[in-house]
Amino acid sequence: MLLEDRCFATELLFRSPSGDGLKWIISINTAEVSHAEYFNAVANYLRQTYGLEADKSGKDVSRACFLPYDPEAYINPKNL
Repeated sequence: MLLEDRCFATELLFRSPSGDGLKWIISINTAEVSHAEYFNAVANYLRQTYGLEADKSGKDVSRACFLPYDPEAYINPKNL
């Protein structure tokens, strides 16, 4: 469902290191709106559109996000 989302182009999608969730990477323009504002808007969109709850820790732009090995990860072909 996220790969076919009509509002956001998926740049990268993979299973979280714990295996309990997904990491959904989309492009944003922080020259227009802050990261925190984007996070809140996208979290609200995910809740209303898909019934998904975003991990609130993603609001912290300085928080590390490690890329795990996921053989089923999606990488947008334009990024290859």
